[in-house]
Amino acid sequence: MGLSVHGLRVYLCILECGSLSAAGRELGMTQPAVSNHLHALEERFGVALLTRGRPLRATPAGECLAEHARRILDGVSVLEAEMARHTAPHGALVVGASSTPGELLMPGLATEFSARYPDVALELRVYDTDEAIAALLGREIEAAVVGHEVDDPRLAGTVIGHDALVAVVAADDRLAGAEVSPGDLADRPFVLREQGSGTRRTAEEGLAAAGVRPRVAMELGSNAAVAGAVAAGAGVGVVPLRTAGALERVGRIEVRGLSLSRPFVLLTERGRRLSPAAEAFVATCARKERP
Repeated sequence: MGLSVHGLRVYLCILECGSLSAAGRELGMTQPAVSNHLHALEERFGVALLTRGRPLRATPAGECLAEHARRILDGVSVLEAEMARHTAPHGALVVGASSTPGELLMPGLATEFSARYPDVALELRVYDTDEAIAALLGREIEAAVVGHEVDDPRLAGTVIGHDALVAVVAADDRLAGAEVSPGDLADRPFVLREQGSGTRRTAEEGLAAAGVRPRVAMELGSNAAVAGAVAAGAGVGVVPLRTAGALERVGRIEVRGLSLSRPFVLLTERGRRLSPAAEAFVATCARKERP
């Protein structure tokens, strides 16, 4: 009787779940079908693989089989990945982005990628920067684009674009369109992005370098929300230049000594074997730096 790779998967699932019925639920199989795979393995090797109790446990022979089964299935996974590299990218691909590159960069990039690789089903998940990094390290996504450099030895980063930020006030504010000194903002409330946002980090670092200690009156979860609050008179905001240019109810202010610019960075996990679709996505991102 031949040895079935699927049968080995079923056997390991029985060990993990502790019963035939639980393994069946996990695998979407009936309990008799799970039992048939177990009996086939026991007949193939002529030994009992499990103790007959609750929960089911491996016999010494069963432990030996489990050890080898894991190695075989790992090898099958490697084989499948290697063979996939000989085909055009296809299948599902999940990538992430923090909110600003998710709004400003990724729509065009995703459109370009999907036109080039129509057989890939691309899913983009938008987080704040810290959440995007956690999702990447948790292997929920294969790549992420965030709004600042990341100092983490587990990650590799490639700059794929730059983003300028500007200070804004309501369009009818007396400072709108003016050039001001950092001292002119000392008593002004600020509306900034939430903690963990790359936009927030860049804003705070740039303001501090210019001698501005912002009194944060409001924290909001998107650039559009910040701009809306500023337009309503809530205070001084910091938003991407490309966002500010499209808003009629806010006015830009020039703050002497204030420079706000940050990179858009593509992150991948070092040492992780990417799917062919993810490799194609990385190549698309890196092909040319975007404005």
